[in-house]
Amino acid sequence: MDLRAFALHPDRDRDARARARDALDNCGIEGDLWPLVDGAALSSQDLAGTVGARLFDPAYPLSLSTGEIAHFLTHRQIWAELQRSGLDAALILDGPGPITPEAFDDALDLALTHMPALGLIELRTVPAPGPAVLIDTLGAATLTIPQQAEGRAPALLITHEAAGHLLALSDRIDRPVETFLHSHWHTGLRCASICPSGIGDGSGAGHIAPPTGAWPRLRYDLAQRKYLRAVARLSQNSAAPSSGGLIA
Repeated sequence: MDLRAFALHPDRDRDARARARDALDNCGIEGDLWPLVDGAALSSQDLAGTVGARLFDPAYPLSLSTGEIAHFLTHRQIWAELQRSGLDAALILDGPGPITPEAFDDALDLALTHMPALGLIELRTVPAPGPAVLIDTLGAATLTIPQQAEGRAPALLITHEAAGHLLALSDRIDRPVETFLHSHWHTGLRCASICPSGIGDGSGAGHIAPPTGAWPRLRYDLAQRKYLRAVARLSQNSAAPSSGGLIA
């Protein structure tokens, strides 16, 4: 498999760039440092042309920050690079922490064995909660297809085919990239998961602080509960294959 690694990093953050370089050097795959799109540099015209509202159910209950928009656009750049270069797949290192070589090697070997069939595999620090279909194991690494995934993983693998499919579905966005990737009732592609993966989460990203103040917090909590109930229902009834991969 023709595979290349892309280590994402904020261009002006030397510490984050050093962590990305360390992960790239220790993942065992040739690759590139890839600067994140600068959210602060996005113009109002850029944002208006990129972001839509209520693009699919359930409607995302929060407004996207410029950082979340930029993060999604960066992933789309990698998906587009796969189409341009003809690579079979990419390993995207997204705010990775330290790599434990033996555990990471098992997780990567397990992922590569199943990549052609599954298309999209997250390397996670903790397993997704709830029901999941067990696919395979190697050493301690366990490959599953969660019914409902959540949160951002420090690394993921994506095939050329899956990247092209997701690229076509995301000309406009209305939620963070990890939330989009987990919306398999819309994309038709269930995100597989490997845990433990031997790669730590060094970003602290993906955690949105709730608003302060009694009334804003109450509205936030109500919107979140409604959204999560809808996600649970749609995840359970999704037509995406429960054993992974794209809908045929």
